[in-house]
Parts: sequence; C-alpha cells; structure tokens
Amino acid sequence: MGKSILEFKGIGKRFPGVQALDQVSFSLNEGEVLALIGENGAGKSTLMKCLTGANRPDDGSIILFGKEYTYLTPKEAKELGISIVYQEFNLIPDLPVVENIFIGNLPCNGFIVDDKEMLKRAQAVFDDFNVKIDPRAKLSTLSPAMMQIVEIAKAISLNCRILILDEPTAPLTESETEILFTIINKAKQRGVSVIYISHRMEEIFRICDRAVILRDGQYIAERNMKDTNRAELIKLMIGREIDSYYPEHVSVAQEEVVMEVKHLWGNGCRDISFCLHKGEILGIAGLVGAGRTELLSVLFCDAPKERGEMILRGNVFRGKKPWDAIKKGISLLPEDRKVRGLLLDKSILINMTLAAIKKYCHMGVIDEKTERETAQSYCSTFGIKSASLQKEAKYLSGGNQQKVIIAKWLDTDSDIFLFDEPTRGIDVGAKHEIYELIHSLADEGKSLIVVSSEFEELIGIADRILVMSEGEMMGSVEKTDFNKELLLDMASGKR
Repeated sequence: MGKSILEFKGIGKRFPGVQALDQVSFSLNEGEVLALIGENGAGKSTLMKCLTGANRPDDGSIILFGKEYTYLTPKEAKELGISIVYQEFNLIPDLPVVENIFIGNLPCNGFIVDDKEMLKRAQAVFDDFNVKIDPRAKLSTLSPAMMQIVEIAKAISLNCRILILDEPTAPLTESETEILFTIINKAKQRGVSVIYISHRMEEIFRICDRAVILRDGQYIAERNMKDTNRAELIKLMIGREIDSYYPEHVSVAQEEVVMEVKHLWGNGCRDISFCLHKGEILGIAGLVGAGRTELLSVLFCDAPKERGEMILRGNVFRGKKPWDAIKKGISLLPEDRKVRGLLLDKSILINMTLAAIKKYCHMGVIDEKTERETAQSYCSTFGIKSASLQKEAKYLSGGNQQKVIIAKWLDTDSDIFLFDEPTRGIDVGAKHEIYELIHSLADEGKSLIVVSSEFEELIGIADRILVMSEGEMMGSVEKTDFNKELLLDMASGKR
C-alpha cells in the first residue's frame, strides 16, 4: 500500500441541534480503495462534503498531500484532484458526452474551444477503460451504467487523485457493476485513491482494501478487509449484533387468493399471469429493463392496462387511476421514494396521514389530536427516529423515509402492498428493520409483492419468486428451489 495522502484530524461539524461529525480522524493511502461505511446519518456524506469544500468543518483539519487545511473551498478541492461521483448524476442529458466530460474545463486554442482535442482526450479515457462509448453521442441515449462511466471519465479528465464514489452501483446491473469494478482497479493501478461509499457488503469485500466505520458522527473503527467479516462490520456499524442478516420467518401464506392477474398487457409488459395469496410475500426478480417497475405501475393503475384483467378478492377490478387502487386496498411503495413516495418539504405528520385525511375530518375540520396520536403511534411501532412529528421528511434517513411511506399506506387500511426496491440506498441496520416490517405485515394477513434487483434479498425474504425478462414472465420459483444461479438464468431469458 502506498503512502498516506489524506488525513482527517479531529473533524467536527455542527448543524442546528445536531452534532453531525465529532472528532473524526483517519487516513487514506495512495492507490487504496477505502470503504467508508455506516448507517444513514452516520456522517459519511457530511465528511465527504468537508473534503470537497461543500461544508466547512467547525473543528479539526484536513492534511492533503502534506499540506494542512482548516477548510477547503470547492475550487481548491478540485485543483487538488478531489472528485466525487454522486448517486444522482451531475450531468446534462441534452449535451453530447464529450461536452459533459469537459464542461467547465474546456480545452481552448486561444479563445476558441478545441473540439478535436476534446474528442481525442475523451476517446483516450474510454479506450483506456475498454468501454465503447461514442463521445459525440447525446448523453440521454446512454444507459445509467454508461452515464456512471462518463462521470468517472469526467473525474479522470481533471487528473483526479482522490475519487469518491457514493453508492455507485445502485442503478447498475451485475454485468455493468463488473465494468465499474474494472475501472476502479485500473484507477487504483495508476495511483488514484478511491473512497467507496456503499451499503452493499458483498461489493465492499470484493473491491475494497480497508474499511472505516462511522456511527452517529463518530469514528468507530477501521478494519483490513482480509481480516474481518460481514458480521463484525455490521456490529461495528449499528452497535449491536444481528443474529441473521435476513430475519428468520415462517411463511404464513394461505390458500386464499387476494389478487389474480390474467394475461395482462400494458406499459411494456406482455401476457402476465400470476396469483397473490393472503399473507404471501411474493418476490419479483429480473435484470434492469425486465419490466418489474412497469408491472407494479399497471397494478397500481398508474399506467394504462391494454388488455387482460385483475381480479381482487374474487371480483374483477376495473380501476383506471391510482385512487381506484387505493380504495381497493392496494398501495405502492415506489422505487424513487423522494420523488413519488413523499412530500419532502412537508412534515412526518402530513406525510403519514395525507392519503387517509378524510377519516380525520369532521364537518370540514381536521381532528388534529387524533391525527397526531395516530402518527405518534406509527412512529413508536416502527421505531422512526425523529425529535418531532413536524420535522420535514427530507431530513429523515432513507430507512425512516421508507417507514413513513409504509405508515401512510397502513393508515389507508391497505392489505395489498407493492414494494419496489424497498431497501435501495438504505444501510444494513435499517434494511434489517424493513425486512422485519415486511414479515410483520405478512403475519397480520397482508399480502406483499416485493421487487428487488438483489437476488439474495429476495431469496432471504420471499415465500415465492416470479422472474421477469424483457416484459415477460419467465416462470415461478418455489422457496425450496431458491437459487441465485437459477434466478439469473431465468432473468437472462432462459425458461
């Protein structure tokens, strides 16, 4: 391992009412891939913002390449070779790839932009990564994986020496993730240091040399990956042991069919048929583009059904709008909770009770006392961590945001839950809580359809798994036959 090029010394950062970072100290070596892990709210993002100049630390200092700084400006961080690739891309879809790479850093011949030089340098980066991307193509034509690579190419073009990757594989398939890992290894061989932020443990063990663990804004420990295991890291992250990554659960699925889908077409889905039983946790597996999210949109009446039928509790369902589905006890926890699941600028209280607000109204007046008691009860039941019901949803961790959405739908008396990527971007401890919540809903007789890109997750929580590929249903797998390789084969189009 190379020499130390970055050291955090006693970094502290306070926000109103919150000590986000408290005396955090550790170092990063040249050519090292360092995992920075911890629960949502542990301080990872705040610390990286201190490094990139977006936040100014209240205490401590940062030593970069032998020079000590009490704080960095974004300009200084960029000039020192620090680049960050966020989970949400910082790119302009309508511009060509090459312009996205060099925007703000255009090579010029005098006062004229040197287009040939831009193309040459962009192509050289892609050739080095062995990735086929046309630098002249419009960015919006690329897949999420290729956009991720463009972001990294942009960082490399700036001669970055420290590359920060924040949940980089969230939008990627397994094959696309392999491309990313190849790029990281090549960057590492060239002496670039990588800070890798991810909640996916298998990735951390695969690509990282060392892990630094934060909890509640404090440095807890660091471990060499070859000397630790998943259980130890999880205990360090959440401060307690988890007996099993996926909680033990005995299926309570009954014979009673609550939803039957017959030869359903629409929103890119073709000839879909399946049954959902009372108390069943039904997983839907597939690769990116398989049509899983599209299917849930049709079931929730958020996308039109072309033909086929849905039968709910023995009766044909002819709903046209989401409100029709909600009235029939169907709820959707969407893949993008921040856009479609929550009103981020509104309070926890409003987000929990808005979908069922009519039941709190008497003669046109909201019964605020009952509304508040109901919301407080959900917070207690689900362990939602917040000082006040008036706290805006945007300030909650990912896990707590998911719990608020689930509470919202429980308040409408839903008994069929459609969960689309329920643990995406959520830390290990919160994932475990969401799994337990899913199990408790099933135990109460609720029926759940769970979409996940992680086959291991579905194997860990589902009673049965349906597999989709390119809008079609490839088959059903019973729990006794769960196998990651089988699911992957089916998701690749093999029946």
